[in-house]
Amino acid sequence: MPRIHFKTTDRYYEFPDGDEVNILRVSIRADCGLPWKCASGNCGTDRMVIEQGAENLDPPRRRERERLGDLLDQGYRLACQTYARGDVTVAWDPDQVGLDEESRAGQRLKAKWLGAADGD
Repeated sequence: MPRIHFKTTDRYYEFPDGDEVNILRVSIRADCGLPWKCASGNCGTDRMVIEQGAENLDPPRRRERERLGDLLDQGYRLACQTYARGDVTVAWDPDQVGLDEESRAGQRLKAKWLGAADGD
């Protein structure tokens, strides 16, 4: 089974062969600690660097290209916009601060993300 290694928190998430999963969604679902705020590609809070397995990711979407620019060439991606279909290792700055998931806005966005299927 493929897995995502969230290196900054040393957490792992395994998923079935043949599936494609959204990195932010599985981080929220499995409590892997990747910070996020808007979950829509606008804020860039869920910026991560791909340390291994970039070949197992979908190509960058328009919002990633707009938000990250030249950082894409340095291996950065936005977790909310990135889908994995094989092994990948991601890391982020441990000082990045995300949305308070216990706030009303955090609860609402978290419920929306967790209620959607991985392929959405």
